[in-house]
Formats: sequence, structure tokens, C-alpha cells
Amino acid sequence: MQLLGRLLIITVHPEVWSAALTKPPELRHAPAPQELLAHLEQVNGYAARATTVSADFSADVTEALRELPDAVRARLKENFLGVYFVSGAGSSAITDIVVGPDGEFHGIAIALDVDAVSGRSANEWASWRENMPFAPTAYQLKVRIADTEHDNRKNAIQLLLLHEIGHVLAAGRSLVPDWWLTPGETHSAGDYSFLQLSWRLAADGKVEPLPRNDFPQQRQLTYYHQPLLSADDILAAYRSLLTTDFFTMYAAQSADEDFAESFAMYVHTELLQKPYFVRIYHGERLLLQYATQWDEPRFAEKFKLLRQFMPDELAAARQPFAPLIGVSPLMRRAFRQQDMAPIARALVERAHAHPLDANAYLDCSTVLQLTGDRDVALEVQAEAIKLQASYILPAPNGAPGLRLLVIMGLGDLMSNTPIEFLLEDSDVTTELLYLTQQTPWPEALPEHDVLMVALAESDINQPLLQRLSEFLTDWPAPVLNRPERIAVLSRDGACAALAGTPRLEMPQTARITRADLAALSNAPATLRQILPDASFPLIVRPIGSHAGHDLEKLESAADLPAYLERVGAQGFYLARFVDYRGPGGMFRKFRVVLIDGQPFVCHYAISEHWMIHYLNAGMDQSAEKRAEEEQCMAQFDQTFAVRHRRALDEINRRIGLPYLGIDCAETPDGKLLIFEIDNAMIVHAMDDEQMYPYKRPAMHKVFTAFRQLLEQLRQRPQS
Repeated sequence: MQLLGRLLIITVHPEVWSAALTKPPELRHAPAPQELLAHLEQVNGYAARATTVSADFSADVTEALRELPDAVRARLKENFLGVYFVSGAGSSAITDIVVGPDGEFHGIAIALDVDAVSGRSANEWASWRENMPFAPTAYQLKVRIADTEHDNRKNAIQLLLLHEIGHVLAAGRSLVPDWWLTPGETHSAGDYSFLQLSWRLAADGKVEPLPRNDFPQQRQLTYYHQPLLSADDILAAYRSLLTTDFFTMYAAQSADEDFAESFAMYVHTELLQKPYFVRIYHGERLLLQYATQWDEPRFAEKFKLLRQFMPDELAAARQPFAPLIGVSPLMRRAFRQQDMAPIARALVERAHAHPLDANAYLDCSTVLQLTGDRDVALEVQAEAIKLQASYILPAPNGAPGLRLLVIMGLGDLMSNTPIEFLLEDSDVTTELLYLTQQTPWPEALPEHDVLMVALAESDINQPLLQRLSEFLTDWPAPVLNRPERIAVLSRDGACAALAGTPRLEMPQTARITRADLAALSNAPATLRQILPDASFPLIVRPIGSHAGHDLEKLESAADLPAYLERVGAQGFYLARFVDYRGPGGMFRKFRVVLIDGQPFVCHYAISEHWMIHYLNAGMDQSAEKRAEEEQCMAQFDQTFAVRHRRALDEINRRIGLPYLGIDCAETPDGKLLIFEIDNAMIVHAMDDEQMYPYKRPAMHKVFTAFRQLLEQLRQRPQS
């Protein structure tokens, strides 16, 4: 769509705006730049002025943003260019998009008029705004958005910004027609998931309320302008409002204001648990109290959409038969070291109270895994699957899009492709279908555009992968990651599949029983019978282990008895150790994914130790390491991907999985050293953006490529 020629913020200095994206959302505020002031004069007709605010006002804005729920703050990180201070703007705040002269989108900015909130507490500001549509008389509207203790300017700023953030988050998500579109550019009402709940598109393309939401005073609602309604209209207007699905009077103005106001009030009342009600007085006499709650039947559809769009894990955990929370929100909470105990307690209590609530069991299993109770977690997971095999995760951005059916197996968080992380903020509706050898398989599968097999290779999953391979033969829909291809990804299987690949090193890997490993300690010369190319030091790990669990380097056969005394496994993988240290004596490990054959870097860890995991590599503590990772990610397509193009192409050809993860390094002589090839490696965008500002753009490339792969599969003719 052509953006030029519209009333947007046009910038010739994109660096002024993009600098904000390097900061956490709560620190993205400053006096308005000249380009924003010019835009405000064009839109509102007021010559607004840039304002440098006091330290305490700045602190109020910071705290107002900092106190927002994590789910809101996470959504702001990518395109939110910040809050910019003005005076004389003609309204409390204005939100618009920033584009370059060529129409390139840079992000979305909020102009906050300092005059609107400077001398007002939370309830004073809300009451001031509520009275705007009505001519001043003896009638008065008083609004309460904060209790007495918290009736301050910061909470006025917070609700005001929440409304504007609603505009920010609605942009481009097919919730309502974007505000920069002309009536002729809108689609049908059914294409907008929020619009169709309360509004419709007239024949001329203009948006109008559904008949049940239309009331006489609605078309005369004006804010920040001369009031068009008289005092006599107040009671009638609010009594009419009670029959609509508009949460506030402000929401009744238009579809985009309806979403922004609904979003703000959902976060304010549900997620932050703050009050909202309106009282109508005549003099000192109370005439009517308008106090709405989201659990009223008239709000049911909006409430459902908002919960999907902006989930609250604790509230969801408490609600009987609530939709599945899922792995991604729960792991993000654990990753940020937030307290998991309240959610765990809520889910356990809910499962006990509602023994048929399968979603409670499955979410409880996830929380237990994240808090270290793996064995109990897997028991709870098995109970969930007995109750219900299929679980739906709605499209994260609320927009209708592709339907993905994902075949899952029982196991811990490393037993299946972590699909939710790949689809964050996408338009993909995901249905997880758990299959086992012991439970009956469905006669018909749910409708889907693409089917993905998420099971990871393991000895336990091999029979299931074989059965799936037969089941999916000549499947009518596209299949992503066929099971027979996944089946070769054992450490010894992958090694055999890649043997002889030029410029690639993956040391021969052998399976060995506990008894044979013990015998090797007494007869080290027999090593050549097991691994012809090997000598000590060796790498040993239990079959089926992940994330370095019981992985050790054995310097000599004399180390074997002590290792076996510590590790009780009955089967092991054995391979020679490759010393891959590079400049400065440091070890460097890449996590790369191949998406339809194209490599993408997901992380790059640097450590003094040969066994590298990103979380123990000291990346948080070293700006130097992070700078090297940033350079690696920025130059990956021109460096690593070029150096190892032939080897990566050969991996793609031989393994034959459109989505594949690779943990790897580079040997001193320049070969690609493969540690592991797997379809279930976790890739995510959970890292602190203040510390790792370069990671989200890199991961956005991964997520975009994966979504494009799904679309290509959907459109690919089936043979």
C-alpha cells in the first residue's frame, strides 16, 4: 500500500526515531522532534510546542510504562518509537505512524500533551475527559480510575498511554481498519476480527455501529472540541450505553477508538485490577452509577478476543476450562525469573476442582517442568492427554490466517519442536495433536492448511515416527518435516547421513552399552574396534540426554569408572573430542536453523569452556562477548553462510527437513563442526532487549522466514 500523501509523520531523519528502539519501552520518552510538531499542526490545526518536562513528570511516565503488564511491554518492544512531550496539541495525546519519504515504515509514536495531565490527578483527568461531550450545567460526571491512595498524576498518565498503546498495537493487525486508510481501501467487516463485533461497513465503505449499538446521542459525541450535547442528554446517553457492548462512552465514537479504549480498560481493570466507574450527579445528588464489568454477557465476545490478544497467565490459570496458556508465555515468565509459584498453585487447585479440565493439566505440566519437577510433570502431561488429545492455540495477533496442525508426542520441553516460539505474534492458529502408541488415533484429523510433525527423534519415538510415516503417506495436505526424515536424527544416524560431506566435520559417533563402556576402562586398546578414527580424549553422554546433561570429556580410560559411578544410564554415545578453540583460546558455538535450506543464526555463544550452553557462557556479564555476537549476527549472511554454503546445502539435501536446527562451530582449519542436528532445538526472542538489542531483528528474520515457509507449503500443489 502506498503511504505517501497521507496524514502521517514523514521523517527525513529516521535515526532520530530509531534511536528509541535501543532503549527499554519505559525509557522511550523525550521532547517532541520538529517532524512531529509539523504533523500535529497539519492534523489538529494547533501550533504545538515541544516541551522539556520536569524530572518528576519524566519519572511518572517511566513508572507508568514500567508498571504495565509484561504482556503489554513485550508487544511494545519492536515498533513503539516512544512518547514525545508537547504543549498545546489540542488533545491529551495523538498516535501516528512514522514513515520515510519513500513510504518506508519506521514505527509508531505517541505525542503526549503535558498540559492535559500536569495539574490533574488520575480521577480528575478521567472526569475532565468524561464531561467533554456535554455542555456544562448542574449535572456532573465523576469518574473513578484510582483509589484514594493512588489518585495521582502517574495513574492518569498510565491510563491515557494505555489508550494510545491500544492504537499502537492495533496498527496493521486486521483488528479494525487502520486509521490511515480511506473508506474505499477497507475490506469487508469480516476481515477485521474486532470491528465485526460492534461495527459494520456501509456501502460507501464508512464504518458505522451495528443497529444494537446505535443510540441517538452517539453521533454527537465530541471530545476536545465544543460540546454538541446538552445536560439533558447525559442520563439518556448513559442509559443507552448500558444496552450496547461499548465499555465506555469514549469507545462509542468510532471503531478504532472502541478498540483502543477496550484494550486500555481491559488492561486497567483486568490485568492491573484497578477500578473504573462513572457517577452522574445533579448538584450533590447521585442519579446514576455506570459501573461495568468484563464478565457481563454483552462484553463476552470482546472479552474473549482481548484475552487472546493480551493474555494474563495468572488470571487464565485461575479460570476453570480457560483456553490453554501454552509453553511460550509460561517459559517467558520463567526466563524473566518471575515467580511461578502463584501460577502453579492456581493450576493445581483448578485441576483438583475440575478433574476434566485438560487445559489445566497440560499447563500445569509445563509449569512443573519449568520449576524442575520433571517426573511429576510428565505424569500430569499423560493425564492431560488421556482427557484430551487436541489443544488449540489461537493466532497470537488475533487476525485470521493459516491453520497449522502440529503432531506432538509425550515428553519434556525438548521432545517436540517448540513451535509456539516460531509463531509469536503471527496470524497462525495452531492445533496441537498429541499421539502415542498406547492411545487410539483419531479417525479424522482436524481441518488444517499445513500439517507439521514436531516429534523429536528418540528411541522411544522411533516406533511412533514409523507409524506416522505410514499414516501420512499420500496425505492430502502439505506435510512439514516428514517423520521418516526425523527418524535419522539420532546422533549416530545423523553422523552416518553426513559422512563424507566436504568441509564438514562430525566425529563418528557410536552407541555403546554400559557393560562395554566399563570394559573399555580395562582394555583401552579396544577403542579402535568401536571408533576406528578415535583416541582419547573422548566425549561421552547417555543416549537420550540433552542440554549437556551428564555430558563429559574423558581424558583417558582411567576416567571411565568414576563416570559410570556418577551416571546410571544403560546406554551411551561415544565420540572423539575435537578441540575447536579459536582466537584468544575461546570456544565459540553457533545455533543455526535451516528454513527451506536457508541458514539463519539464532545465537552465538563464546566461552572459556568447551561445553557451551548460551545461559552458562557468561554473555550477560561480558559486553565484549555481546559485541562479538552482535557483529556475528549482523554479518552472518556475508560471512559464515558464505564460508559454509556447500556444507549447509549438503546437510539440507541429505537430511531433507524444511525446518532444522544445527548446533555447530568452526574448526581451526575452517571446517564446519557439527555437534547436533535436531528438529526440536529451542529458538526464541526472550532475551532482554536492553542488553541484547540486536537479537530481536535477527529472530524476526527467522520467524518471518518460517511463516513464509508455511505459506509456500499451503500454496504448493499437492501431487
